[in-house]
Amino acid sequence: MLWLYALLTSLLSPLAGLVLLLRGESLRRTGERFGQGLPPAPAAPVLWFHAASVGEFRAIKPLILRDCGGPIVVTVQSRQGLATARAEAGDRATVLAAPFDTPFAITRFLDRFRPRGLVLVESELWPGWMDALDRQGIPAVLLDGSVSAQSARHWARWPGLLAPIRRALKAVTVASTNRAVPFEALGLGPVRTALPLKLAGQALPVDAALVARWQAWRRDGAPLITFANVHPTEIPALKSLIADHIPPNAQLIIAPRHPDRLPAFEQAFAGMNSGDGDGEKVGFWTGFGALGSLFSLDGVVVVGGGFDPNIGSHNPLESMRFNRLTICGPESGKQAALIDVLQARGLVTQLPDWPAKDADASTVSDSLSTLADQAAQDALTAIQAVLHSKEP
Repeated sequence: MLWLYALLTSLLSPLAGLVLLLRGESLRRTGERFGQGLPPAPAAPVLWFHAASVGEFRAIKPLILRDCGGPIVVTVQSRQGLATARAEAGDRATVLAAPFDTPFAITRFLDRFRPRGLVLVESELWPGWMDALDRQGIPAVLLDGSVSAQSARHWARWPGLLAPIRRALKAVTVASTNRAVPFEALGLGPVRTALPLKLAGQALPVDAALVARWQAWRRDGAPLITFANVHPTEIPALKSLIADHIPPNAQLIIAPRHPDRLPAFEQAFAGMNSGDGDGEKVGFWTGFGALGSLFSLDGVVVVGGGFDPNIGSHNPLESMRFNRLTICGPESGKQAALIDVLQARGLVTQLPDWPAKDADASTVSDSLSTLADQAAQDALTAIQAVLHSKEP
């Protein structure tokens, strides 16, 4: 089975490369995915971190910025994630486009950098990578592992593809005992629970000029409620929430998850602006990619995604790091383990609960800082255990 997978990925990778070029990826970055044009390897053995996109990179970023005992190479799948990693990793790491899961691409990558280990996040399990790692005796660790029951069933149907993953993956951390079940059923591990790695992230950057413009929009004395990363499918639930819980004198900021969906929100909520000269009641956030500026404003943040069971809540930590009182919808989705940890410590509210009028979020970021240190240490402990197990 593995040989057939290798043949198919080798035949399809040129087409994938062409698609990336047509979508605007540079020739250099596309070449990196084939193992071509790679920079010289550092003199010392590297530790290889891999992230699928922006969220995964920012989850591992605190680990990259710490002392991991040598040089670091970071690979990223998505173009947006790659740009973010290049901008935020600084000179701490060599950032490259992730190699295709083909024998020739991954072999060229490993031969160039000779990593002492691979650190993965959530569910990035590639059979070709794992087979190559196993052949060269390079261990892998999966942090914040997450495999759905459906994905676990798919893996179980393809034991030939699962086998190299079992051999190369030396440790898995999960945020809850429930998340450990599919890994243990597949024979992946050993598995242990740890705090969600997302806790170790950092506050988003803030654009002072953008903040100043919105502060000028604010009406003196009016409470502020921000709906962040919301989707059009959530509009009916948001309207009900406004009717049931939001003070009549409050100002609202609507920040869609996707910029192209803004017209749907304008059509649904623009009518709430009275035009009576007392200032707008509803503002529409167009500073996409600048949510740090949004969260640095005062008020309460309602996190989107959690009002649609097909989506699930987005990350509440981004607003909490700015000491914002944060509310999640009833559908936790992939954030379930994280929200459970935060709820248990009284740091976040999930509907149908609503925070008391005198609720205070002034110490939220301090509590998160303590959890962040513990989450980062949990991850580093797992990494070092795997690296030390390789030593003779």
